[in-house]
Amino acid sequence: MKKLVCLLASAFILTGQARAQSCGTDNLYNKLKADHPEIKDVELKLNAAIYDAIEKQKADLGKYGKTTATVLDIPLVIHIVHDYGAENVTDDAIFDAVEYWNVVFNAQNADTSEVILPFKKYIGNAQINFHLATKDPSGNPTKGITRRQSYLSAMAGDEAKLDDWPNNKYINIWFVSKFDESHSGAAAYAYYPSSGASYPHYDGVIGLAAYLNTDKTIPHELGHVLNLKHLWGDSNNPGVACGDDLVDDTPPTMGHSSCSPADLFDKTCSIGYTKGSINYPDTNNTQNIMEYAFCSRMFTLGQVARMRAALSSGVAGRNNLYSVANLVSTGALEPRPDLQAIPDFSVEKGLIGGLYPVAERSYFLCENSTTNFVFRNRSWNDTITNSTWTFSNSPATATSTALTGNVLNTFGKDGWVTITLESKGNNTAPKTISRQAVYVASKIAKPLGYANYFSTLPDADNWPMFNYYNNNFKWEYSTGNGYPVGTGCVRYHSYDSRPEPEVFSGKAQGDYDDMFTPAFDLASAGGNLNLNFNTAGCNTFASDGNDSMQIFASTTCGNSWVRIATLGFSDLMNNSVRDPEFTPSSPSDWKGQTIHIPAEQRSDRTFFRFRYWPSKGGNNLYFDNFTISPWTTDIKEVAQNATEIKLFPNPTSGNTKLCFTTGANGDADYIIRDVTGKVIAQKSMHFQPNTFVQEDIDRSQFPATGIYLITLTNSDRTKTEKLLVQ
Repeated sequence: MKKLVCLLASAFILTGQARAQSCGTDNLYNKLKADHPEIKDVELKLNAAIYDAIEKQKADLGKYGKTTATVLDIPLVIHIVHDYGAENVTDDAIFDAVEYWNVVFNAQNADTSEVILPFKKYIGNAQINFHLATKDPSGNPTKGITRRQSYLSAMAGDEAKLDDWPNNKYINIWFVSKFDESHSGAAAYAYYPSSGASYPHYDGVIGLAAYLNTDKTIPHELGHVLNLKHLWGDSNNPGVACGDDLVDDTPPTMGHSSCSPADLFDKTCSIGYTKGSINYPDTNNTQNIMEYAFCSRMFTLGQVARMRAALSSGVAGRNNLYSVANLVSTGALEPRPDLQAIPDFSVEKGLIGGLYPVAERSYFLCENSTTNFVFRNRSWNDTITNSTWTFSNSPATATSTALTGNVLNTFGKDGWVTITLESKGNNTAPKTISRQAVYVASKIAKPLGYANYFSTLPDADNWPMFNYYNNNFKWEYSTGNGYPVGTGCVRYHSYDSRPEPEVFSGKAQGDYDDMFTPAFDLASAGGNLNLNFNTAGCNTFASDGNDSMQIFASTTCGNSWVRIATLGFSDLMNNSVRDPEFTPSSPSDWKGQTIHIPAEQRSDRTFFRFRYWPSKGGNNLYFDNFTISPWTTDIKEVAQNATEIKLFPNPTSGNTKLCFTTGANGDADYIIRDVTGKVIAQKSMHFQPNTFVQEDIDRSQFPATGIYLITLTNSDRTKTEKLLVQ
C-alpha cells in the first residue's frame, strides 16, 4: 500500500530555471483511483458538492475580490525533518514565511499589480489566514513547529512525514532537504482532500526547505490541499495537451513553464472561451499560482470559491479546521507563547589541532586524540541567552558556555562520553539534555589471536554501537540467539514491528549505524590475515530487501577510515524469507564470513568499523564468533559436512574451539601434540550422535607459544589440524 500512497500526491516542480519538469503523476494518479475506487468515489462526491456550492455563489463571486467575505482561520503545524543542515531553518524564517502565505491568500501581495489586463478583474481574495498552532494535540503549549533529526530528510517521500498531527485539526506541512528518486526534481507536493481522507497520516504538504518562501511554492501546494488542480488538469506535465481545472474563470490551457510574453498572452486552447453566459478572457492565465511559470501572481475568483467550498466539506475534516471549537483546541488565534528553550546539540566533523576537518562527523576517536571532538549548540524554541556544556570522562580539555559555534574537546579517559547541555531562553527557566553521543577508544591494542564470542553482555562493552538516529533500526546485544544456539551475540535489529500510526512514517532504507572494534596490534602480522565472523540473516518479504554491510579499517585512531570490504544482500541474507522476526535456531542458519585485511591496514593500532545499511523489508542480522586469523571461517561448511573439523580462532592467544560433527555413536577423542610429537593433553568425550559440536580447549593446556597438532578421532574418522598459539 505504501508504494501506491505516494502516487496520490500532486507534485509541484520548480527548478529555478525557465523550464519546469514533469514526473508523470497524471497516469499514476488515475491508475491509483482505478485500483482504489473509494478514492474516486470520494473525489466525485466532493467535486459535485463543490460544484453545487459554487453555482449558488456565482451571483456573488465578486465579493472574493474584496474583503467582504467571512475570514477563515486555519491552524498549521510545521515539521522540520533535518540532519542539522541548511534545511533546519530557523523559527523566524518560518514565522516570516507563514506571514507571507497569508499575504498571498488575502491578495495583498504587491506583485498583483503586474497581472496582465485581461485578468485584473478576476484577482481573487481567498480571505484565508493560516496560523501556527499554540496548542499541540495533547493541549500542551507550542509554537506550531516540531523538529526531528532524520536521515529521511535527504531522501524524503511520504515516509519522511514524521510526527504528523490530526489532519482534521491542523494542516501539516513538512520541510526536508532532498526528495528521494520517486520525487526527483520536485520542490514540494501535496494531497487533495479525497486522498487525505483515505490516508490521513500523509495529508498535507511536504517541500524542500529551500522553497520555504520561494515563488509561492507553498501557496501553490496549499491550493492543492484545498482541492485546486493545475490549470491544465491532473498532470505534472504542462505543455502537452489542452486541459481544464474545473474552474470557470481559468481558461483551458496546456500549461506553461516560463513567463515570456508569448506565454503570458498565450491563447492556445482558449479562443472564444465562454461558460454559460459569461465570456471569459481568451488568454491563458499564466500568472496563476496553480501554474508552473515563475511569475505566480494570483488566484482567481473561481479558485477562491472552490477552495472555500472545499473547506465547507467534511471530506478529510476540512470543515473542522476553522470551526470555533477547533480554533480554541489548537490555540490558533492565541498569541505565540513564550516557551522554554529546547536544548539540542549535534556532533560535527572533527578538527585536527582545532583547524582541519576530517571527512566525517567524529563520534569515535582515541583517548588524548590529536583530533578534537566537535559539538555544536542546536538549541531552539526560544532566543538562547545562556548555555552551559559539561562532559563526563574527565579529564576533558574544557567545559564551555558557548551559545553558538563549535565546542572542541578531547578526553583522557576511554569509554562513552555523556554530554550535558543546559540552555536558557528569554525569561524562562533553563532546560537540560544529557546523552551519550561519542566514544573515546582505548589506545591499548589487543594481540593477535583475539576472539570474541559475545557470550555475555560485558563481552560487547568495548565494542561501541551507535544508533545515530535513535530509532528501531540498530546494533544491539542479543541474549540466547548466538552460535552455538543458546549463547549471546550481537545483532543488527532491522525487523520493523511498529504499530500504527507510527508504521506510516519512517523506514529503514537510508539509515545506517556503526559498530566499532577495539584496537588490534597487527604490525607484526605477515602473510594472509583475515577478519573472521559468522552471520545469520534473512529478509521479511521475497520481493524486497537490499541490506548491506561495509567494513572499514582505521590506523589513525578514527581520524580516517578506509573501506576494505562490502557484504551485499546475497552475502548477508543466507536464510529463506521469514516473518515474523527472525532468530537463528540451528547451525545451518549461520554463514562464515572472511574479510581479508590489506597489508597497509596492519598497524600497531588498527580499528575496524562495521557499518550496516538496512533496507525496506529487511529482518534481523546476527553477528558472532569474531576472530582475526590467517585462515578462513567455514562454520556453516563444517556444520553441514560431517567429515570436516575446524579450529578457531587460529592463531590464538587464549582459548580455541574445536568444531566437528559427531558420528553415529557420539564418541570423540582429541590428542594435543607439540611439533616433536610429544603428547601434551588428551580428552575423551561423548555427545549426542550426529550433532554439531564446538568444544572449548582452554589456553592452559598449551605450555608455551608455538605450533601444536590436534588430532580428532570421531567414530571411524581421524583428522589432524595445526594450531598456532601466540
